[in-house]
Amino acid sequence: MSRSGRWGMRLHQWLSFRGAMMRLSRAEAVFWPGCALMNLDGAVLERTREVLERAEPGIGLSTCCCGQPSACLFPEEARARREKLRRLLARRGVKRIYAACPNCMQELRALGGAEVFSIWPVLERHLSPEELPRRPGRYIWHDPCPTRGDREQQEAVRALLARSGCDCCQPEHTGEQTRCCGNYRMLHTREPEKSARIRARRLEELPADRVILSSCEGCLGAFRGEGRKGRHLLELLFGESRRRSWGNRIKTTLNAR
Repeated sequence: MSRSGRWGMRLHQWLSFRGAMMRLSRAEAVFWPGCALMNLDGAVLERTREVLERAEPGIGLSTCCCGQPSACLFPEEARARREKLRRLLARRGVKRIYAACPNCMQELRALGGAEVFSIWPVLERHLSPEELPRRPGRYIWHDPCPTRGDREQQEAVRALLARSGCDCCQPEHTGEQTRCCGNYRMLHTREPEKSARIRARRLEELPADRVILSSCEGCLGAFRGEGRKGRHLLELLFGESRRRSWGNRIKTTLNAR
């Protein structure tokens, strides 16, 4: 176990489950970016919510954490945090959650109490090519491993990539055969050496002259830690975030309705 990583994640979870950080709209449907994406510029997330609103008029926003780090690292604290989240969703009347993060999708479906959907099929149905200016650069796509069995998500992101007209290719192992970034279920904290080996194997398939593109900000963070450039699919669709920071997360949380 990486002690420094463990204590860092303990602080992360403690902060994430403070009441001030758990803003949740009173709405039947909410957009759930997840912790990592909350670090992007708020404009990217708001643009995403606006397109989702075409399918779900009045859709709100969740700034909450799904609690996966607690489930993987701090099981003695995870139950209370899950209950806190479950009660909050019930009080706010949330019936449908549109999640951007594949890890959040897994945790929220296990939590119960609301239907959980991926944002990508919705964006694919409601974004036209005219709304997607061509982004310069050469990319390679990385499917996060929690989506291996989710054909609908895989097809939706590929349709969006094709619609954007970007120069993007795929590695040898992709879709149902995609390889892990090394961070699945907090492996980078639980077993950092094993995590590094898995990540190195995946990076062998991702040429250094291409920017890594993915629908998982956690995967991209792992690759950036190895000196690689990465961009989230929402940035390709709605503009690159100027910075990634807790400052962005706090600002979006404070501005949440």
